[in-house]
Amino acid sequence: MTKITKRLNVAVLTGLIAATAAFSIPQALAADRGGKGPKGGDRLAKTFARLDVNEDGALSWVEMTDPTVAKAAKILARKDADENGVLSAEEMQRNRHGNAVDLSAIADDIITCVTDLAAEPGNEGLVVPTADSFKSSEARFVEVDTSGDGSVDLTELEVAVINKASNGFNNMDADEDGAVTTQEFGAANKSRRATKKAIRQCVQEINDAGEV
Repeated sequence: MTKITKRLNVAVLTGLIAATAAFSIPQALAADRGGKGPKGGDRLAKTFARLDVNEDGALSWVEMTDPTVAKAAKILARKDADENGVLSAEEMQRNRHGNAVDLSAIADDIITCVTDLAAEPGNEGLVVPTADSFKSSEARFVEVDTSGDGSVDLTELEVAVINKASNGFNNMDADEDGAVTTQEFGAANKSRRATKKAIRQCVQEINDAGEV
């Protein structure tokens, strides 16, 4: 296995879906680790119950986005290596597993591959990503750094994670009634896992074909 193949495999397995904000599930759902195994359904139910603050059996936009404010503070604390209260581009781009591989150069190939997979019988739940899903780390930093001062503060980070959670809510709210039911929540989780698997497969195929 070549060094680039190893790097791609690590990135796909640990950090790829973090870049696919267009169809990502809010962080609390992502923490479910996919809901695999006999206890997967229980974990998913517990995640839903934890988010359903008013216990009405459905998740509102507020319930889905409020937890992300605390998450922004945790992200800042974890990544702020020099402890100056803001994140530089270098700090922002690093994650728990090191720097993720930039897939922006093969975004079109990934999209084409996932589109083909989604057209196959049994893959109706796949979500075809957009090119924005594979923006480089540098481009994502510029988006979050709305002040343009070369650093990301807590307020900017909060806006970014709230927007991501909001996108996740909108994607889960299939009937657009302003609430996410347990059925929609479960369907979104299933779709997320299937899409993650498809993207991983496509990146590996592109890598094997020598296009990376």
